[in-house]
Amino acid sequence: MDEAITTVNPEALVDADLGASKPVPEPKPTLAQVKAWRAANFTVRHSTVNACGHKLDLRQFPSNANCWPCWEAFFSVNPEGVASVHQLLLEGGTKAVIALHGAKFIRMFGRFLQQKLLKEYASPAVQAASGIEGSIMNVTEEKEASLGSISS
Repeated sequence: MDEAITTVNPEALVDADLGASKPVPEPKPTLAQVKAWRAANFTVRHSTVNACGHKLDLRQFPSNANCWPCWEAFFSVNPEGVASVHQLLLEGGTKAVIALHGAKFIRMFGRFLQQKLLKEYASPAVQAASGIEGSIMNVTEEKEASLGSISS
């Protein structure tokens, strides 16, 4: 063991010059680097609704509040939100949903549910599973069928 174990005095290191007299400055980012970093981290790109051409931010309600295609796209893309609002509607009623989201939201949500339910009940698979014969969507045919069975 040729190497000798030496102890270092900690007080000597405080005053000692260890070769780095000045701290090395970090290079400042260029304007292009700052813009690229901001574009990557802060810019949000919103999708466009094909039916109307409006931009749609999925984090909040459509900015074009009277545009039905925007609302339909908002509800179609966000099934978890639809399920939570539907649960709130079942538990607290329309007053709870209006208090939380507003009257226009509940109107558009009702319209969305109507269209969704009409599409489901119009399909032959649902009609066969529920035991309904014929089309339940055509009221005039059902009226004529029921009146015809009474008169004959």
